[in-house]
Amino acid sequence: MPQVSQRASNSQKQKHLDSAGYLSNKTIAALCTPTGGALCVLRVSGADAFLIAEKLTQVALQSSDERKAKRVWIRDFSQNPEGKKIDDAVMIPYVSPRSFTGENVVEFFLHGSPIIAQKILDLIFKEGARMALPGEFSFRAVKNGKLQLSQAEAIKELIAAENDFALDLALEKLSGSQHELIEKIRLDLMQLATLSEVGIDFSDQDIDEVSLPRLNVRLDGIIRMLENLRGSFDRGKRFLDGIPVSLFGLPNAGKSSFFNALLGEDRSIVSDIAGTTRDVVRERLNLRGQDGYVTFKLSDTAGLRTSHSDKIEQIGIERTIQAAIQSDLVIVVVDGIVPETKQLRKFLSSVGNKIFVGVMSKKDQVSTEARNELTHKLTSEFPEIKAWTWISSTNLEGVGAVADEMTKIAGKLLERSPGEVVITQIEHLQAIEKSIQCLKEAKNSEDLVLFATGIRHGMGELGALIGETLPDDVLGKIFSDFCIGK
Repeated sequence: MPQVSQRASNSQKQKHLDSAGYLSNKTIAALCTPTGGALCVLRVSGADAFLIAEKLTQVALQSSDERKAKRVWIRDFSQNPEGKKIDDAVMIPYVSPRSFTGENVVEFFLHGSPIIAQKILDLIFKEGARMALPGEFSFRAVKNGKLQLSQAEAIKELIAAENDFALDLALEKLSGSQHELIEKIRLDLMQLATLSEVGIDFSDQDIDEVSLPRLNVRLDGIIRMLENLRGSFDRGKRFLDGIPVSLFGLPNAGKSSFFNALLGEDRSIVSDIAGTTRDVVRERLNLRGQDGYVTFKLSDTAGLRTSHSDKIEQIGIERTIQAAIQSDLVIVVVDGIVPETKQLRKFLSSVGNKIFVGVMSKKDQVSTEARNELTHKLTSEFPEIKAWTWISSTNLEGVGAVADEMTKIAGKLLERSPGEVVITQIEHLQAIEKSIQCLKEAKNSEDLVLFATGIRHGMGELGALIGETLPDDVLGKIFSDFCIGK
């Protein structure tokens, strides 16, 4: 999130916000990029945007100047009539409604100094503008019909994208794919509602096309579409948040060393003393695979043993099992020198049906013959673990092979059909679930009036996905999670 400084940001919020919040029509301004680099971008939007820009630059703006870059001096005229120079900048005006927000907009491209940005913001606020709220530019774009709600949310996801899968999904969403699908489903429901109401009006006539059995056949297809959309949510969260992975094994198996080797830093404490890791240590990891970068939520966990020394260690073991249960992928780490498989089998059975990757540690300390014997033994004892890899966290041998296997598994978990819409927001999931519930109630009704009512309610619930049925205060809550300047 772009900030000049914490002190400056806080003072601006206190002095330049108004009680109307997102519903205010006042001209707003904010930085769209961080300061400290070569350049930064400052955006002004609202009815007074052009007037403020003219006062700061003494350059008159005409409609013919729209989208044309102008080199200007920004000056402070409060000290003297000639104005004290603040920056040699570039200014681009956008005329309403042909702008991002649908309002008059001016964007200034400034040198990246924080003090320059702060001084120019202060001048803009003196001329009557206020600091933009988080996501307020996008809020106004939705309010003025320049963006659909799902497209605005896609902008937030695009900015936050950490991997290729999240990036591709955000770009598709920004193109309007989710909005188009929901609109199609709503149109299908509208047709069903219309047909059912025709059936009500002509209930004294035997018209097969508007009979409940025929209408329910069409409704079944719509419900399946919504159920598929609902089922995509878990994958959508993996796209954005990463695939949850936990390291699982007995004490001193080498989990923390492998965890650090994957991250390329000493994130977990490594010691010969059993039970060093008492809690779950979590870190995000991006790995490059064949289909691009993949994000993992990696968890290093406490070593597993039935005879633990204290209550704290027992809590750590319980959290280890819980972390594995909540993971899509469990990496089972076995000590290559002293492999203990009996206790491991007991704990592994408590995790449930997961994707398992097997790792045998300390390769550099084990002979080739011993490695072959242990590989054969583990493959026989743990058939649910399809492949085992020897690694050395000391010289990093084998670590890359495990990382490659992780990205291959991730590719399958994140796989989706061309053009398939995947939802990522919990509010969208809840709206779809409510809609499905209404439609199923309609399907189970034995009366056309109740059927039509259920269809209308189900259609109304989907309006939340495109912003039609959301009050302004709820929309404001959604956009409050955005960055300032977007």
